[in-house]
Amino acid sequence: MSDEMTHNGTGRRNVLKAVSGAGIALGGLASVSSVQADSGDEPSRFNVGYATEMGETQTKDAADNVIHAIHSVNTLTVESTLEEMEALAESGHIDFVAVDQTYYAGSDTNDDTDNGSGQVVPWGVERIGARKASAAGKRGKGANVAVINTGIDPTHPDLAGNIGDGIAYNRAVGYPEINWVDDNGHGTHVAGTIAAADNDFGVVGVAPKSTLHAVKVLNQDGVGYASDVAMGIIWSAIKGCDVANMSLSGPYSPLVQRAIQFAHKRGLLMVSSAGNGGEEVSYPASAKEVVAVSATTPDDGFAEFSNYGPEIELAAPGVEILSTLPSGEYGVATGTSFATPHVTGTAALLMAKGYSAKEARYVMTDTATDLGLPSKKQGRNRNGSAADGEGLLREGSPLRHDRYGDRPRAPIEKAGCRAG
Repeated sequence: MSDEMTHNGTGRRNVLKAVSGAGIALGGLASVSSVQADSGDEPSRFNVGYATEMGETQTKDAADNVIHAIHSVNTLTVESTLEEMEALAESGHIDFVAVDQTYYAGSDTNDDTDNGSGQVVPWGVERIGARKASAAGKRGKGANVAVINTGIDPTHPDLAGNIGDGIAYNRAVGYPEINWVDDNGHGTHVAGTIAAADNDFGVVGVAPKSTLHAVKVLNQDGVGYASDVAMGIIWSAIKGCDVANMSLSGPYSPLVQRAIQFAHKRGLLMVSSAGNGGEEVSYPASAKEVVAVSATTPDDGFAEFSNYGPEIELAAPGVEILSTLPSGEYGVATGTSFATPHVTGTAALLMAKGYSAKEARYVMTDTATDLGLPSKKQGRNRNGSAADGEGLLREGSPLRHDRYGDRPRAPIEKAGCRAG
């Protein structure tokens, strides 16, 4: 089973505030110790969603320490004891109390490689038609992409020219000046598939003129808290980014769900990896506001490791994907984490041409090539069928589809999400 934790189908109910004296919900897990809330006396991290100002006050009073005050979604992340939180959960001013669970980058395979001289077009970038789109002038200039992951290496020669703002909710180790630097490698690889520059060396991404914004929510081990992920999503929306790549997963979190809904209403298109366990789609990819991406092989088959289910919206290349790594290196990686940025880059190309998040999502799913796979593996069209609709972003992809022209970009100021 993958380290990418899956969304338990009962989790939405289980993490909400319990009633009838049942106490605090613990992310759908029966054992308190399994979520690091192992006694009523030891402090742990909790996310508390409040319904009123009184609820906020009650939460602060019950907390040993307030870690995050996320007012955009009426939630506090606190350190407190299980006993205090069980008592707080009974208040009519509280919407939910949930353990601040752990999220992970994918348990994908990754091998360094010498890219040699000259520029290589990774097979996935070629397969979805991105190079022909680039030749036609579709390169993503003006689109802002949030990479919600382990950070990005801003010094990589294939990425440096496309780096915009950055923020860290999980600070890099050993980088005091730029705390959103990638100290793991996962985020830099994802970033390269989205927007590695077209510069005659290294590799080239799907949208080589788009701007990347590093949102570091996972540490050097590829691990972070649900609250960090939620804050990264909210930051991306408030800063006005067009699309967010979320190659990560964890248990259902009511805080992360609030953040997703907040960002969705603000027009942020969110794209997430389905997960690598060969099982049901992971969270947050399973959220209806998020585009869930499965992985395909070089022969357009379904990758056996890829998660699947009715939430899958698109399939994209996810096996032996060549991209950027920290310190100017390159590497080949496999997993749905690396299928996802192909879709994110495609969305950036569309949104750079004036499409809204809703329009870009529609166009991608309307023009993808049917691979003849079950809809739970490649996606389904709006009639619920895999035939003549969603599937792999390739020959029929929006990157080269004549019936969808440019749209004028709305004159919206993207404060803080523009490179200086």
